[in-house]
Amino acid sequence: MIRLRRLALLFVSAAALSGCTLVSTSSSPTLVNSNDVPLGLLNGTIPFTDFARVLFVTRDIYMVDAAQLVIPVTRIVTSPPNLLEVLHYIPLGPTSSEQRTGVTTQVPPKLVVNLATIHDGVALIDVSSELTQIPPVGRRIAVAQFLFTAVAMGATQGIEISIDQTPFSLTLANGTRVSLITPADLAYLKYR
Repeated sequence: MIRLRRLALLFVSAAALSGCTLVSTSSSPTLVNSNDVPLGLLNGTIPFTDFARVLFVTRDIYMVDAAQLVIPVTRIVTSPPNLLEVLHYIPLGPTSSEQRTGVTTQVPPKLVVNLATIHDGVALIDVSSELTQIPPVGRRIAVAQFLFTAVAMGATQGIEISIDQTPFSLTLANGTRVSLITPADLAYLKYR
């Protein structure tokens, strides 16, 4: 008898709770009163501060078009942007809408940008070893993606790449090996 009461109580409780939900079942958005949003999440400042604001800016990174030329695409980053933050977007590849227009990348998604700074117009970039696993032609295109992204951030003299803290030199199309890769070295890979 006690078992039957417990089972009946469980059934009644389940039936009563089945009508409760925290998620709206409406197929259209529901307007929420701004007074109902907790923790000041709609304020113009970071929650729990009176002054700190997050500002966003756009920066160009370089991806690859159907003709295997590097082209600028825009990403939104926090302000002020630094080179490491901007280069982080290259291994993430193109967005789905960019992919639909034929935009790709030569940089493998597993590649990690460990360090990136600019000194005297030269970007010093340290990446993981995945860069060496790309075939030579693709490697030049991948390096061009990093080069022109860094140039857009102020590395007017070019880039020097290291792989896990070991200096890297790129073999250009003419067979020359360079450790300081300048915009002139890979200008033929940039869309005009």
